[in-house]
Amino acid sequence: MESRREMWGNVSLPETIPEDSDPDIQRIVRYWQSIHRGGELPDRRQIDPCEFLELLPGIALVDISRSPIRFKFRLIGERMNDYHGSNYTGCWLDEVFEHFQHTTTLTDFIFTAEKGKPHYRLGRPLLTHEKSYIEMERVFLPFRDGGESVDLLMAFTIIS
Repeated sequence: MESRREMWGNVSLPETIPEDSDPDIQRIVRYWQSIHRGGELPDRRQIDPCEFLELLPGIALVDISRSPIRFKFRLIGERMNDYHGSNYTGCWLDEVFEHFQHTTTLTDFIFTAEKGKPHYRLGRPLLTHEKSYIEMERVFLPFRDGGESVDLLMAFTIIS
């Protein structure tokens, strides 16, 4: 009998995630796919961090507020805290990153929130200009929070 992890490890990647992306990116995307039932997005209550313990340092959960659309860190993994130099849990991104409104990160968040599809990016980080020498690989995954719309994003980031 296959374990749950073995079962979701065999799920094919969405076309928006490159086949040559980092194996940990592929792993978290496949986990998301495994709890994505039919046409209904997974609910945040379905997230079982025990399924991806090794990836938690690179995870951030971001709440979505609408009218106007804004994003707030609900939870930030230790690697992300180290990268940002502070723990921004509970903070609005547009308040802690003064140029957030002018980044493609905002566009990526909005895309994921409105389309309900994963969004992948490889390149330089956009929230902290002083660390432009760093490369990152990242995916945003959409979740519901009890309703029908995307209310939460799970971001997984690898920094090198």
